[in-house]
Amino acid sequence: MAKRLLWLLAAFVVLGGVLAFLSMQEDEPEVAEDETQEETRPLVSVVPANIARHQGYVSVFAEVDPRWSIDLKARVSGTVRSVSMQALAGKRVTKGTQMVRLEQAPYNAELANAQYELANAEFTLRQKRNKSRIAENDWRASRPNENPPEMAIHLPEVQVAESAVEAAKRRVASAQYDVDSTTITAPFDGIITSRSVSIGQSVSAGDTLFTLLDDSQLDIHVSLDARQWALLDKRWSDSRAHILDESGAFIGTATVQSGGGFLDRESRRYQLFLEVDGTENQGALPGQFVTVALPGQAIDNTLEIPESALTPNGFVWYADENDLLRRFEARALFRNDGHVVVRPPETLVEEGALRVLVMPMAAYLPGQKVKPVLEER
Repeated sequence: MAKRLLWLLAAFVVLGGVLAFLSMQEDEPEVAEDETQEETRPLVSVVPANIARHQGYVSVFAEVDPRWSIDLKARVSGTVRSVSMQALAGKRVTKGTQMVRLEQAPYNAELANAQYELANAEFTLRQKRNKSRIAENDWRASRPNENPPEMAIHLPEVQVAESAVEAAKRRVASAQYDVDSTTITAPFDGIITSRSVSIGQSVSAGDTLFTLLDDSQLDIHVSLDARQWALLDKRWSDSRAHILDESGAFIGTATVQSGGGFLDRESRRYQLFLEVDGTENQGALPGQFVTVALPGQAIDNTLEIPESALTPNGFVWYADENDLLRRFEARALFRNDGHVVVRPPETLVEEGALRVLVMPMAAYLPGQKVKPVLEER
């Protein structure tokens, strides 16, 4: 009897051990599975972004233009006798520099003829005035108490002679202008961008000889659509804009001078005219295509996030308080030095701040569990 009890007790002990072992084997896979799920959650880089009042820049593309740029044309016809070595394409010239000289002989002849006619007219005028003076003296001697009529003292003849002298003087000035026009000089300091004349060439009045531009003062004309105009700081007059080159590097500033009072007839866009600040112009060149960053107005309840956080299809991804991925559709209001300002949905304004994904991937899904990693801004 005692042996049977002993064997029965031993059987219960063995059974209990087997059950305990089986229970441990069932728990271990669950723990391993939880650890596996934790390890497979994708790591995402996030930055904190406060929903607050942000100001940015309205960026538009434009071209830098010289304030003065002309096609320098021949004023008179003639044969080119000389071309200055300073008058070559790419050369910088100063105001008054002689660039081309034309044959002067025919124009000198015209000037000499005009001067001869002027001398004749002046001689005739002296004769008429002398004749008038003699006639007036005779009249005064015979009729001292009467004023002589104009015809009696030949005043109309004097007046005609005076007009002839004035006309002759104008012909001399015109002939002198033609002589002076045979020498073409630079009207302002600038750079010759093209030359279309050579020694011995016959040119006609109106032919283009050079193209000259002044790079000492540059202007920029920008065009904005209605949305950009609405985002522009309302105190845009005399405000300063940043100028960026094709790579986004800062190359200078410009001051808004005027604009906004009309829409372009073809594009129906607002126009602004800026003057490049010469003291800070470090790289803007005439003819260069640039990005002009105009100061925008401050807008409440917006987010400033890295530019990479806004996907090409217009979404911003963020991790909620449960580390689940969420997204909302947005459009860049401003772009500021690698960041964009966007407006979140009204439902998120109460959040105050979001953990925005820096580099969202196309494979992400809304509601996906992730492991956020905070990055420094």
